[in-house]
Amino acid sequence: MKLVWLSHFVPFPPRGGARQRAYNLLRHVSRKHETELIALNLLGESRDRVEAHKAELEKLCRRVEIWDTPYPWRGARWWTQLSWSPLHYHHYSAHSIWSRTLAHRWQETLQRNTGALVDVQTIDLARYFPPLRNFRKVLSHPNCESFMAERRAQVETNILKKAYLRNQARKIARLEREFCPHFDANLAVSELDAERLKLQSPGAHFHVVENGTDTDYFVPSTQAPEPNSLVFAGGLSWYPNISGMRFFITEIWPVLKSRCQGIRLCLAGRSPVAELTQLAERDPDITLVPDPADIRPSVWRASVFICPIIDGGGTRLKILDALAMGKAVVSTTIGREGLAVEHGKHLLVADSPREFANMVLTLLADEPLRRRLGEQGRAQVEKLYSWKVIGEHLEKAYSCALGENPCAQLSA
Repeated sequence: MKLVWLSHFVPFPPRGGARQRAYNLLRHVSRKHETELIALNLLGESRDRVEAHKAELEKLCRRVEIWDTPYPWRGARWWTQLSWSPLHYHHYSAHSIWSRTLAHRWQETLQRNTGALVDVQTIDLARYFPPLRNFRKVLSHPNCESFMAERRAQVETNILKKAYLRNQARKIARLEREFCPHFDANLAVSELDAERLKLQSPGAHFHVVENGTDTDYFVPSTQAPEPNSLVFAGGLSWYPNISGMRFFITEIWPVLKSRCQGIRLCLAGRSPVAELTQLAERDPDITLVPDPADIRPSVWRASVFICPIIDGGGTRLKILDALAMGKAVVSTTIGREGLAVEHGKHLLVADSPREFANMVLTLLADEPLRRRLGEQGRAQVEKLYSWKVIGEHLEKAYSCALGENPCAQLSA
């Protein structure tokens, strides 16, 4: 089968949730299908880096093209256009990555791939949908984007930002209603996200293709962790991670420090924003590891992995990675949202600052409990969330989209 995969970002290197998912699923499907990858250089990376990424992706795909977006993400023109975005029909992410030049190149791509199945990676690529009318196609939803924008608006205290986010949420919801029914299959990362999307598009067909983890790469360490040590690992410029760590450091961390002498926290991840850098610099017991080449050593050293997420959507690959490494995890309800993991069996869940602190302290003091949670969490991930398992779910969704193996509609 011919497969055309359209992505709004370059799925290499496979660090960070979105790139991990895309890279590992591409690795799976390209073994079976003639895969052509079209990826947008969303971050405006240098030509040398783009060529290096392309060379790695060509080891998987029959053909790889990486196209520059109309203007770099978060550059001067990006911010200027953002200010006008409430006046546009499409939400800003969809508007900012489209141009007539790229639309023409997309048409050429489709013309040379007649009969291919097309996998589009996000609703943000909505302006590239119209030429797909005569193709079998699937639309991937890394989150229920309209719900995530509305959730963010609900917690935003700035009146102008709240109004902007609600404006964007309405536009995304309209696109979900308009386009999801026209795809042969819509792919959600959890049953919960599928249900939310189904409310927007009751006539659309949905499959759940979960997030996963590389259980051969993320493995438990043979070395004992450092006592009284915590770690958070994730992109440190992604707003749910920023708000989660702000919540933890300002409301939970003081409680922990008052009750556990010598406790330490490590923040490890890509592109830390100034706010998190400053929070770490103010406290000698917080270590910041920016842009690690390998996230595993930071996680292995810690006794407990924390996921104090209070915003966002989708499911958190960081939790799956930590569980695969046999780590005891404390998460908020939102942090473990959409994952088939149980409080007290695979991890601990707490939402209030004091309850979260109590859970962390319990784990730090109870090595057998940490070991039991780590073992059971690892087993659950191997059973449900290895990329081999998730890849087979994707293949079933493709078969359904092609009409080879029709399945029942997912009910709302």
